[in-house]
Amino acid sequence: MQDLIENANVATLKSSISEASLDQVFREARTYSAWLPEPVPLELLRQVYELTRLGPTSANGSPARFVFVTTPEAKARLRPTLAPGNVEKTMSAR
Repeated sequence: MQDLIENANVATLKSSISEASLDQVFREARTYSAWLPEPVPLELLRQVYELTRLGPTSANGSPARFVFVTTPEAKARLRPTLAPGNVEKTMSAR
């Protein structure tokens, strides 16, 4: 009986997510290593954080920590901690 309930729950969830949404999030999503030459609005950063904090974590340990580096001074403080291959890319981000 439990298997039937679980299968029904999965079927309900699957039918509630549009194919376009699945395409956008999973099938067509890409990782980019360059940025537009404009800052990300603070409100958008907050919205992204609100979504990501709800995501699953390893062993429910909630290991994620987020720091929004938004000023040139903050980026300069971050620079010594970066791997050499990431310095240029990180310093060019806005």
